[in-house]
Amino acid sequence: MIEELQRLGLSYYESKALAVLLKKTLTAKELSDEADIPAGKTYSVIISLQKKNLVQATTTRPKKFFVQQASSVLQELISKKQEEVQNLLTLVRTTATEIDKSKLQPTPFFDIGTTVEDNKRIQLRTFTEAQNEVSQIINVHHKPQSNRKSKTVWEKEIVSAVKRGVVFRAIYPANTVLPPILAQLHKKHPQKFQVKRLNTVYTRCDIIDDKKVLLKLVSPDPLNFGGVLFIENEKFAANLKKVFEQLWEEAD
Repeated sequence: MIEELQRLGLSYYESKALAVLLKKTLTAKELSDEADIPAGKTYSVIISLQKKNLVQATTTRPKKFFVQQASSVLQELISKKQEEVQNLLTLVRTTATEIDKSKLQPTPFFDIGTTVEDNKRIQLRTFTEAQNEVSQIINVHHKPQSNRKSKTVWEKEIVSAVKRGVVFRAIYPANTVLPPILAQLHKKHPQKFQVKRLNTVYTRCDIIDDKKVLLKLVSPDPLNFGGVLFIENEKFAANLKKVFEQLWEEAD
C-alpha cells in the first residue's frame, strides 16, 4: 500500500503513516513506532496529512489520529490524481496538435471533416478505435435509409466491435427502424448492443471509451451537412456522458 500511496502523490513518510492510520487510531508516538517514522518527523507528517484532509484528530489527551473512512480518503487521492493526469494529457495533446498544425499535418486528437467523404472516414473511427464502450445519441434528423453503402460499412464495423467485446448503448428516435444488420445484432446480443428510444434534437454524437467524442452537425435537410468533429479529451467526453446518461434514463 505504501508504494501505491506514493504513486497517488504522497511522500514516503506520508504514505507510511496513512497506510497505518487507515486501519488504526494512534497517538503520535504510537504512529512513530507502528509506521517506523523518525520521532522528529512524525508531527510534521501528521500536520501535512491533516492539511490534505486525509487524517483527523481526537479531542482527547494525548491526541489520537485516525482516518474517518478509508474509502473516502482514498477516493480523494484518486480524484486528485485523475485530474492531474487529465490535465497532463490535455496539455500533451494540445502541444502535439499545435505542432502538427504548424507543419500542415493531420492530428488524431482533433479531426475535422467538412465533406461527405470526411464523414465516412471519421465516423468509422468510432467503431474501429473503440475498446470498451460506445454511447450514441442519434437525434431525430437521423436518416437510416440514406447513404446505405457507407452505413452498411459502419454497421459491419459495429458488429466486429461487439465481437471483440465493445458494448454499445444507443439512443434512437422513437419511430426509427433499425437497419437489418443492427436489428439482428440487438436480437442476438441485447446486452452488448443496447437500444433505447427517445426523440431528441440534441447534437448527434458518439462517446467512445469515455475519452473520445464524435460530433455530427446535421439538420432536417440531409444535404445541409455542417461537418463532423472527432475530439480526444476526457473532460469533454465526461460532460457529454452526463448528458447521455440523463437521456438514457428518460428513454424507453
